[in-house]
Amino acid sequence: MHGSGLIERPVTWVALAGFMGTGKSRVGWELSRMLALHFVDTDKLITRVVGKTIPEVFAQEGEGYFRACEQEVVHRVTRLDHAVVSLGGGTFIHEANRRTLLERGPVVVLWASPETVYQRTKHSDRPLLQTLDPLARIRTLMTEREEHYRQGTLHVHSDGRPAEEIAGEIVERLWDWAEAGADLEEAELVGAERATD
Repeated sequence: MHGSGLIERPVTWVALAGFMGTGKSRVGWELSRMLALHFVDTDKLITRVVGKTIPEVFAQEGEGYFRACEQEVVHRVTRLDHAVVSLGGGTFIHEANRRTLLERGPVVVLWASPETVYQRTKHSDRPLLQTLDPLARIRTLMTEREEHYRQGTLHVHSDGRPAEEIAGEIVERLWDWAEAGADLEEAELVGAERATD
């Protein structure tokens, strides 16, 4: 569908959203390798632009400043082509970001259980988990964010699965999504032609 040279791929741009610790960076990297696209991690991009780590930005500038940086980065990455974009855990829950991203292309949401997320993040210095009961905090945040994540284009579970297997499933599902979109366009064209007859 979207060919570039000899490479056939279902899309030339896709974003990965979901809660922290669901595997967006690892899966995103694998997906970019499979689709021969550039890999962009928005948290790393913010770190590069601001010159501070995410925990430093939260501690020194506050969450509001971080979210403003995030919104600017969303505008930048949606102008890219030939990219797999891994989003920070909170990026997709903000309506303006969500709208911008979904208008640009498919957003694949990765899901994992609170226990899996805790196991994957317990040794990190993530600002939102600096609390006495991080697992309870994860459960609360996941529940609060679920309705926003549900608005993604495709949904894939990452519990107990290697990144390569998850990326492979995403590629297959993106082909189905792209073909369904092409069929819909064709049907609309036929409908438009009949209307003008």
